[in-house]
Amino acid sequence: MKKTMLAIASLGLLGVLAGCGQAQLTTSKTNYQQNGMVAVVKGTAAKKATLTYQIDQAKAKKVTVKSGTYVIQVPATTQKQTVTIKAKTAQKTTTKKVTVAAGKTLGDYRTVVGTYNQALVGMALSKDDQAKAQSLQKQTQALKDGQATADQLAELQTTQQAVQVAMIKAQQTQAKQLLPTKVDDGVQQLLKTKNTTIRANVQDDQILGLTLIAPVKALKNKAALKEFGISFTLLAKATGADATKVMHEFEQFTKKSQKDNQTTMKTIHSNGVNFNTGFSASDLYIYITK
Repeated sequence: MKKTMLAIASLGLLGVLAGCGQAQLTTSKTNYQQNGMVAVVKGTAAKKATLTYQIDQAKAKKVTVKSGTYVIQVPATTQKQTVTIKAKTAQKTTTKKVTVAAGKTLGDYRTVVGTYNQALVGMALSKDDQAKAQSLQKQTQALKDGQATADQLAELQTTQQAVQVAMIKAQQTQAKQLLPTKVDDGVQQLLKTKNTTIRANVQDDQILGLTLIAPVKALKNKAALKEFGISFTLLAKATGADATKVMHEFEQFTKKSQKDNQTTMKTIHSNGVNFNTGFSASDLYIYITK
């Protein structure tokens, strides 16, 4: 009996020793989707393992293992990606591969940003200058249709000059609020003011995701709330969503959350564009994707 127990104990010890030589590595999934601007790959690894990951053929990067878990944020692209994860100990290297699905584009970067900036500048025009800009559009259309007289042509030139001067002034007043017309690929910050931050994931001149961030405490201030509302509305409009519908649903959620202490909301869908809301201890996040 003693010999039998000793044999069983010995086998158990061998199993433990064999396990010590393995570099533990797991992933929560094998296929990941974009969540916000990135796909979040996570899993477990041996606490003392050296963990690295490589996206397709790019250079490998290190990952920090905390309490036996890790998180890797992979920016979405227009193509499917393969992520190779390696956990290395003194005895062994374990490898796992996962895929990240291609993300859907919100639109061409220049087109989306151009629409946003144009609307922002237009809002800065006086009512009189806005009326002139609308009149200019009608006059220009009449000229294209061959219906403009000599007097109308002269009026067109005068209106055009006045609108150009007004637009330049409006651009100057809104300079700190305008989004950059050109950026490199990657997840980056497009705008940061005291009350709002706008980030984007840009790949091959296409926008794969946008994030609008605002400090929760700032939203209790009327001026800050107005700035946030304008940015939210213009981003919705620039990405092809029905801005009126989106803002109405968001306002309804805000009222309900204040009443019920609710911190999550269902996704707002509009014309194929998705709006998700998230909170941290200090900030409100609006994630815009397709």
